[in-house]
Amino acid sequence: MAQFDLEKVKNFYNDRFEASGDSVSSVGWGNVESQNLRFDMLLRNLSLEGKTVLDVGCGLGDLLPYLKGRFSNFDYIGLDISNRLIGEAKRKYKNEKNVSFFESDVLSMDFSKMNVDFALMSGTLTYRIEDNVAHAKAVLSRAYQLSQVGVASNFMSSYVDFENEKNFHYRPEEIFAFSKTLSPKVNLFHDYPLYEFTIQILKTGELYEHKYDR
Repeated sequence: MAQFDLEKVKNFYNDRFEASGDSVSSVGWGNVESQNLRFDMLLRNLSLEGKTVLDVGCGLGDLLPYLKGRFSNFDYIGLDISNRLIGEAKRKYKNEKNVSFFESDVLSMDFSKMNVDFALMSGTLTYRIEDNVAHAKAVLSRAYQLSQVGVASNFMSSYVDFENEKNFHYRPEEIFAFSKTLSPKVNLFHDYPLYEFTIQILKTGELYEHKYDR
């Protein structure tokens, strides 16, 4: 992401936090229920038990209590460019074990001393910048390369009758086609009641909650 865009996005979320504080509205969601539905879709049919999870664009770390409600054993790494959001996340979860937060972005962060099993991105690629599609492809490629077993991300969909000027709406078929260049194991979900879609890009089938005969 160009430095101008990076600062623009960072300032946008810092300002939101100044206005709304520790609230889902600071990270752009209308309510906790819709935020949790997005998490449900990112992990649809998957189990992260015993895995290390990288939360790219973690915001206030809201994925952490969601994961704790589903899994008993996992490590969590939160990453965000907003110093205000990361600062609040660190404060809230300072006593949590196997949890760490970093103020950085996935393209420039040094992961050489970290193990990542699965990378998640919820709302991370929503804000309109100079070239959203190129940036999304770079982020997906980097997250997939870092992860041992896969990556999942949600996107605003182009199949809508209204678009907010600050958001970028992606064509699901374009993101799906690109994802297939990374892995043959790609799931696309566009069947839930939000104006968006979710992509899962898997390296193996080991995350599936239920095993299927092939």
